[in-house]
Amino acid sequence: MVRSLWVACAAMAVGCSSGGATSVDPRADASAGSAYSGGGGGSSGGPGQTFATGAPSGTANGAAPGSSGSVTPADAGPVFVDAQAASLYDAPPPDAADVGQTVTLTADPFTVPAGAEVYKCQVFANPFGKDADLTYLDGTMSQGSHHFFLFNMAPSTGRTQPTPLQDCPGGGLEFHPFPYLSQQQHWVVNYPEPTMGYRLPAQNALMINVHFLNPGATAIQASVTITLTAAKPGVVTTHVGTIFLNNTFFSVPPTPQASPQPYTKTWTPPPGSVPANYTVFTSWSHMHKTGVDFQASTNGSVFYEEKMWDSPPLHLHSPALQMTGSTPITWSCSYYNDTGGTLSFGESANNNVMCIYMGQYYPVVDPQNPDLVEILN
Repeated sequence: MVRSLWVACAAMAVGCSSGGATSVDPRADASAGSAYSGGGGGSSGGPGQTFATGAPSGTANGAAPGSSGSVTPADAGPVFVDAQAASLYDAPPPDAADVGQTVTLTADPFTVPAGAEVYKCQVFANPFGKDADLTYLDGTMSQGSHHFFLFNMAPSTGRTQPTPLQDCPGGGLEFHPFPYLSQQQHWVVNYPEPTMGYRLPAQNALMINVHFLNPGATAIQASVTITLTAAKPGVVTTHVGTIFLNNTFFSVPPTPQASPQPYTKTWTPPPGSVPANYTVFTSWSHMHKTGVDFQASTNGSVFYEEKMWDSPPLHLHSPALQMTGSTPITWSCSYYNDTGGTLSFGESANNNVMCIYMGQYYPVVDPQNPDLVEILN
């Protein structure tokens, strides 16, 4: 049975045009924290890297590659204290019988100076030490957060060794495959069925990538953490991925707010990149401060619309979208510009523009490479 929506996540009054679809606003309790039972203390996992580990009773202890810590048995896996605050599906964390291991990654703490906008990155070696099917990802960010990626870093990136927290080499223009994205202070990623999950290959690392803004007059002490639950082998039979479409080739001349201008791109899946028939079950948008409307469509029919640029709610398609391997996706952002100059594509949420569509889909063609990241210009 497909899991239903969290009843405590209020739907936002935004323009979502797809019939029967629901926008979920986890900010009903966005600042609430989470806690987990079991697992004991944290362990050191390399330079600047710490993670606490846990596994259900009866699971053998074992150290993650490159770490000095061990897996500590837990009684019943993670216990999510405020489960109705920030998740899409009406389900608790996975049953302990299905859980192979839980791991918490904690970024080094950092300061966001008054008036600053920062992009921080930290690489963690794969804490599971083998191919892992992720089924539940629970992340939190402190005050001042704008977004949080957990990137899936293949050896081809040259960035699979643990690092301390640092300014992101690409600033806010880091784009890689990812199992997790949050645009809220507290967000959980899980899936409609317990047999669904996201594959993290053994040779890949994970990178926390966060964007913080501080418009205030005093510094913010920032923190970021995420707990990952991996299923036992054989539990996940359907692998999910993300379609990530980024329009990097547009700029916005002076434009009155009353007459915003749309900027549009169309993507057609490359042959063999998706199955002949596949399902898109969520959609999400990303714009910057002067964006006023986002639309995604197929063959002229709008299936998703969002007007909020900051912390847009995740959109669950009900029923899910049935797509073919040749179906194009068109996405459009409408922007105004009252600065007197031209706004160009870039990292700053205040001074640049972005237009990104993200959709979760299944099944994937290659579980080892589940995401379709397209940077269009």
